[in-house]
Amino acid sequence: MIRRFQALTLLCIVASGCAAENDHWSEERIPTRAEFRGICFIDPERGFVVGGNYFIDGGLIGTTGDGGRTWSFQSGLVRAKAGFSLNDVVFLDRFVGVAAGSHGVILRTTNRGRNWHAARPYSGGTDHFHDLFFLDEHLGWAVGFNGVVHTTDGGKSWSWLGKRKAVAGNAIHFFDPERGLVAGKHGRILMTIDGGETWVPVTDPDETGTHDLLTMTFVGPMRGWAGGTDGAVLRTNDGGRSWKRYATGARGRISDLAFVSLNRGWALAADRSSSRSVILDTTDGGETWREDRIVEGELLRALAIFGETHAWAVGERPEHGEQVLMRYRAD
Repeated sequence: MIRRFQALTLLCIVASGCAAENDHWSEERIPTRAEFRGICFIDPERGFVVGGNYFIDGGLIGTTGDGGRTWSFQSGLVRAKAGFSLNDVVFLDRFVGVAAGSHGVILRTTNRGRNWHAARPYSGGTDHFHDLFFLDEHLGWAVGFNGVVHTTDGGKSWSWLGKRKAVAGNAIHFFDPERGLVAGKHGRILMTIDGGETWVPVTDPDETGTHDLLTMTFVGPMRGWAGGTDGAVLRTNDGGRSWKRYATGARGRISDLAFVSLNRGWALAADRSSSRSVILDTTDGGETWREDRIVEGELLRALAIFGETHAWAVGERPEHGEQVLMRYRAD
């Protein structure tokens, strides 16, 4: 399974944190005011961030070769008005990567991010894609406002999956070519068992709430988690067929989360009203959470982990000053 790069026993998510003690986290200044929405590392040194804002034409992709200390950037990736953003990035191996964003744009690289080009478009107009998921180096999905698109050739070409606008969401996960989940507005998680032709809801609003869900991740075929705008985390122990809500104690939104085992995981909680974020961790599968690091002046959106020893978190800076990347190293 490949999420935000999971191959060669690596785990990298558009969306996880990895921390045990506060002093394991450090701040790295990034010389840009862009809003970053996706991050991926293919090893402890080489990584990518994607985003954009109204002051950057055609989106932004950043590349680091030293673990996040320094970055180089490419902008003007598409012919789009200011405000275009890339929202997620996945690498299928050390050379091939895929990024997706607004205006229905999906980009692909085959040379480790040096050059990006547009994938062959699907029919049916534009969409705003939020999340990517790849099951292997060939099979992948992207979800957005107007539905789900699917690729069988590693992101070279895409087509609509099922009836357009039948499902919309912010996060997507597939267990195999037939069974998958989409999480989105009003606390809804929908499941397909026929490859995306039809979708049925699997959440009960009385049990899980009705706040928007923004992120979803799984460890293995049975246990998974989703987070959203109410600061809570949902958990499933049966492969997404049923979900239970757990409080994190955090304000704002759970913008991203990831787990490296059935019990140990991390989440980003961003609170716009106070212009700060909290990196949370759990050691009991998400039943209880603790504050691991408070980050002032930054709304963290995306988290990437490499095993249990390396992690990075990035987002947007609503206050003045350069963007901040949070970087974790275990002793």
